[in-house]
Amino acid sequence: MGSHSHANRLDSDVTRLRPGNGGIGIFLMLAGLAGVIVAAIVSYTGAHDLVRFYRALLFGVAGYLAISCSALLFVLINHLVRAGWITNVRRVLETLAIQIPLLGILLIPTIITVAKQDGTIYSWAVPSDTPEVHHGAGDAHAATAGDQHGAPAAPHVDNHAAGAKPVHTETAKLQHVGKTDNIIPGYHAGEVSLPYPNEQVRPGVERDFDRLVAEKNHGWLKPAFWIFRIIAYLAILTWVAWYYRSRSIAQDATGDVDISSNLQKISGPLLMACGLIVTFIAFDMFMSLDPHWFSTMYGVYFFASGTQAMWAVMCLTFIILQSRGYLKESIGTEHFHDMGKMLWAFIVFFAYIAFSQYMLQWYANMPEETFWYDKRGYSTAHPNGYTPFALILLIGRFIIPFLGLVSRHVKRNRFGLGFWSVWLLACFFCDIYLLIMPEFHWAGTTHELRFGLPEFLCVAGVGALWLGNMIRMLAANALRPLRDPRVHESLAIQNI
Repeated sequence: MGSHSHANRLDSDVTRLRPGNGGIGIFLMLAGLAGVIVAAIVSYTGAHDLVRFYRALLFGVAGYLAISCSALLFVLINHLVRAGWITNVRRVLETLAIQIPLLGILLIPTIITVAKQDGTIYSWAVPSDTPEVHHGAGDAHAATAGDQHGAPAAPHVDNHAAGAKPVHTETAKLQHVGKTDNIIPGYHAGEVSLPYPNEQVRPGVERDFDRLVAEKNHGWLKPAFWIFRIIAYLAILTWVAWYYRSRSIAQDATGDVDISSNLQKISGPLLMACGLIVTFIAFDMFMSLDPHWFSTMYGVYFFASGTQAMWAVMCLTFIILQSRGYLKESIGTEHFHDMGKMLWAFIVFFAYIAFSQYMLQWYANMPEETFWYDKRGYSTAHPNGYTPFALILLIGRFIIPFLGLVSRHVKRNRFGLGFWSVWLLACFFCDIYLLIMPEFHWAGTTHELRFGLPEFLCVAGVGALWLGNMIRMLAANALRPLRDPRVHESLAIQNI
């Protein structure tokens, strides 16, 4: 009796986007592409040439990549544990995951900068036998002391010989802990080696290589090996996302129960493999922006941050779809309640991971670790332009939404859930900005906050490409699995 009732409800469910929505997706993609191109033009005609565009594009791609990778992991988790409630919302998860190849294409400029070995984004990409390098080579401010577009660089001045006040360096700290052997002999030992709180890297000042970066440059961070790994990571994730989505769509036509069984059988090994790949994407692409700093929790941080944003996107997607008349019979208040619970859970989990990473390194007070937080304004002793972003993570991404979403009634209310989803997405991109942009020097200043038209256009442009491709793919197939054996179980879900 119950299954007949569910079948009658599903018969009237609108599961396909109306004709013309695919065109909206294509329009968004064209608009996004135009935005990225304009960002490149604005950067090229500005003071920093294309350097600022390369950095802004990495920032723009990073957030959406975190969301798509998290969606893929949850598709695998869904099959592994045979979760019933999530079945009717799984198609959107699959579509979020299949955006990974698009984001991989947008990472081509980043890969090119590593292949060129010019240090535009990654300082370690400069060959270790080069005695002089400026963090962000190609930056007109860092490359010249006079005319930003062609004047020869000012000759290096020995600060010690000139009697000038030396730049704060990590070398003194290394001497204190007995690690001066990390400095490569012959490269002006005693000058700039590692980042240090409030360090001012002036135009024309040489940055010396230390043994740590030299060893990484010939090993794990060897440019050719790094490029191979990034391509391999994205290729494997793309195949997994494509395979699961294509088999799910095939099941809509055939109703073959064996498809669900086969996807479940391989989900365990694939979840472990993809979990490691996502971790190493975080390590190789984002943590290595500063090759001196490391955290074994960084990959989990990347996953927790992206998953929180992913559930915010899921909530907004179904709120918008239902406001347009779609999936009103198959997605109910119970599903929104569960998605709201997942969103709230990852508010707590992200805060736990972020605080644990911060507390362990800050309490240990090791100079090789604490400088990373100092650059991001976490220190009350050395606040800088990034300090407001650090406060946003504490107050805006944990305390306020924790209290705002804790109520059962808010999770079951479309407006309340939508409001907090938008709030958390805004805080998420502040977090991504704080992870990436403080690593870049502008006009010789380590901690100068930089957010302008190129950064905005890259985030908005990549977002339009990502969203447009998602709409285009959703328009080509049903918005939810039609003949998955757990569809009725998802429909019958009840929260206590």
